[in-house]
Amino acid sequence: MNENWYNILIIDDHPIVTDGLEKLLCAHTHAHCTKANNLETLTEILTRADFDLCITDLEFPGTDGFNLIRMIHKSLPQCPMLVYTMHDEFWLATQLCESDIREFINGAISKHASLNEIQQAVDAIRNGHEYFSQAFSLLNKKRFQTGNNSYRTLSKREKEVLAYLMQGLSTQEIADRMCLSVNTIQTYRKRLLEKMNAKNVAELVSKCKGLF
Repeated sequence: MNENWYNILIIDDHPIVTDGLEKLLCAHTHAHCTKANNLETLTEILTRADFDLCITDLEFPGTDGFNLIRMIHKSLPQCPMLVYTMHDEFWLATQLCESDIREFINGAISKHASLNEIQQAVDAIRNGHEYFSQAFSLLNKKRFQTGNNSYRTLSKREKEVLAYLMQGLSTQEIADRMCLSVNTIQTYRKRLLEKMNAKNVAELVSKCKGLF
């Protein structure tokens, strides 16, 4: 995809929501938004396109929210996901925290959030971080305890970057081998450090010994 654009997939059965998010994000981010308002459209989109971020509701006709997340991750395993829902009750945060889909979620925010916070969440995820609003802070405390579990959450591209880091290659060398920009590789490095709970590349390499 064009690296000059941040390609976002917005999933919600209410066009007013997807249209509003598109208007907001395109005004403040160099973004290109694709919208899905029903399961048929979403299924078709997932077969033909890739994205840098997926923003999704948890209520979607034709499937439940958890299966929706699983379906998206299966088609776009490398794509960060931001949950955008009107349900910000503690029970939902607990369910998300205890479910297998927690490892697929990079952020969660309430539809009651301000426009500024929505942009903050997108910016944080774009920069390789997670973002959970106060209602979903429980998910932010849920961290994987072992290197093996953390390694399984990495995307194919992240694992490829990790393998090159394990070989001692520099950011520029990795960018050249993968035909990507230096900024893109730096973003992957940040995600690897966060996901593997490492302070620097040396600690990352030490933690990942034996995983290959």
